[in-house]
Amino acid sequence: MTAAVAAAAHLDDCHLCPFHCGAARAAAAGVCRVGRTSYIASEMLHMGEEELLRPAHAIFFSGCTATCSFCTAARFAFRPTYGVAVTPAQLAARVLQRQAEGARSLCFIGGDPAPHIPFILATLAELGARRTVPAVFNSNFYLTDVALDLLTGAIDIYLPDLKFGPATGPASCGEAIGGMPDYWNVVTGCIQRVHAAGGRLVVRHLLMPGHLECCTRPVLTWLAALSGVAVSLLTQYQAPAHARGSLAAALAPDEIAAAEELAAALKLTLVK
Repeated sequence: MTAAVAAAAHLDDCHLCPFHCGAARAAAAGVCRVGRTSYIASEMLHMGEEELLRPAHAIFFSGCTATCSFCTAARFAFRPTYGVAVTPAQLAARVLQRQAEGARSLCFIGGDPAPHIPFILATLAELGARRTVPAVFNSNFYLTDVALDLLTGAIDIYLPDLKFGPATGPASCGEAIGGMPDYWNVVTGCIQRVHAAGGRLVVRHLLMPGHLECCTRPVLTWLAALSGVAVSLLTQYQAPAHARGSLAAALAPDEIAAAEELAAALKLTLVK
């Protein structure tokens, strides 16, 4: 059985993320509310990704397994039928077009791409050897072992976002802000698994105002123990109008400087 065929089973009984929505997936009634059809919010040659990826053919899927309170992509991250539905063959044709236009990577983004793993694998199977650029899985990495098993061999570069620190419980940043119970254990476990298997990793960390001690410091310290892992510090935080508390503020220059100094002290390999 191919990975694409195995992944298709999750359209009716989904276990791709720790919410394990099962049969609710088929009725679009799971936590992410993504159903059997994948919707693409937009796709483009994108110059905003890291230098090793750009120009990237960025494919933004609708729907997300997280509910981050500061999400700037809420119009499609929280609306899983936003955009257009296409077939794997149609997307494959666009991938080939973007390759011809100079794309240096094929980036599956969201929302989050996790609910769309069946569609992604079907598209990659459709492309076959015609794809000449690395496939990138840009995700919150709130995944199950089953999801990682399906991706193994299909994805060339993993781009997980380790946003939140190690606190647990309803008041923790990962759960209270991101809506992901047991966030730290799940996401770091997935990163460790890919690292141990020799997968290529670039770990993103979004700097958030007021979260240096609870999130940035423990995240960067933990990443420093993983040999050979590149880190991308994201400094583009924008507070939404409804934000409250520290997340309603702008990211201060001294917070960025403190994070960069910490990364240097930890001897992390940073990518831009």
